[in-house]
Amino acid sequence: MAKGKLRAFWQRTSDGLNAEQLWSQFRRETRSSLNLYSAETGRNLSEEWSARKGRRRVLSAVAGAMYNRLTPVRRLLLLLAVVLLVLPSTENLPGAGLRISFNSTPAALILLVLLVLELADRVGLKRDLEIARDIQRMLLPERPPTLPGLDIAFATKAANTVAGDYYDAFLRSNTNDSRLLLIVADVAGKGIPAGLLMAAVQTGFHTLAVDPVPLVELAARLNRAMCERSGGGRHLITAFIAELDTSTRSFIWVNAGHNPPILLRSGGALEYLKEGGLPLGAFTVSRYESGRTELGSGDALYIYTDGVIEALDESGAEYGEERLARQVAALATADAATSLSRIFESVDRFAGATPQYDDITCLVLRVA
Repeated sequence: MAKGKLRAFWQRTSDGLNAEQLWSQFRRETRSSLNLYSAETGRNLSEEWSARKGRRRVLSAVAGAMYNRLTPVRRLLLLLAVVLLVLPSTENLPGAGLRISFNSTPAALILLVLLVLELADRVGLKRDLEIARDIQRMLLPERPPTLPGLDIAFATKAANTVAGDYYDAFLRSNTNDSRLLLIVADVAGKGIPAGLLMAAVQTGFHTLAVDPVPLVELAARLNRAMCERSGGGRHLITAFIAELDTSTRSFIWVNAGHNPPILLRSGGALEYLKEGGLPLGAFTVSRYESGRTELGSGDALYIYTDGVIEALDESGAEYGEERLARQVAALATADAATSLSRIFESVDRFAGATPQYDDITCLVLRVA
């Protein structure tokens, strides 16, 4: 009975992870924390720690950054606990003279109170983030549209609880249900600020798409709408917007500063879709141009955000466009869902224990 309870407790504590998985998670979280404190201190603490030089200075910098993040009351509690731990006290023992001891019990209680206060903040923040994540999920399509002769799959992997990437695929109204709109967008930054702006992109895109204007005009209108919300150009959005005539397979796109999607032809040739203009939210007078092609049987389109090609391994090397191109070329006969899964698996294998720094999103469209 006792062993069963202990095993259940360990399963609940470790979330079912084995020792190797726990160690890998510890390394990821440690690196992520060092990167966070690097931003706080303006130093590359991960590099300093890896160089095995001045590790005391690294620990001192982390402690200083943590201390500065505490509220005044919690700083005082932490100082009091440190004083009680460091300063010795004396006790009189009958027949034994004086004995020096340390006030470890009061210090431990103060540190416990400090931990409880910090965890309460974290739990509240986590609850708010989970609500924001659920709202964001409602804005994104749950599943791709089912259309004859087309196979579509999309997915995203957020770096934080709330993501700044946006993807969508839906039939455009007022066009006799034959025109499919596609968009993959990437808001500069990540977390809640990027997520809020992503919601504005989603709302603006769906609202503007109701008017059956050419794709170039749709991109220009979306840019003007985002200029009003980008803080004077401080928060840019790269986007790839496309329209497919499902009856003729005519494909038009506008690339607004986004990574060029890869079009894999049935014969194995790779094409990069670059025509477009500046990112959304930069200038209200930005002009856009469109590209046009025809999609044939067996062709596949891969639209992705820079989180894919900028994923880092443990040595600091990037996944890169060439590696992605090779991966895409190897998926010539795979369906959209399988292609999507293998791209994400490839990025995960490459990154290993390195923390994910940016949101990763990919949309695959394949002509049957």
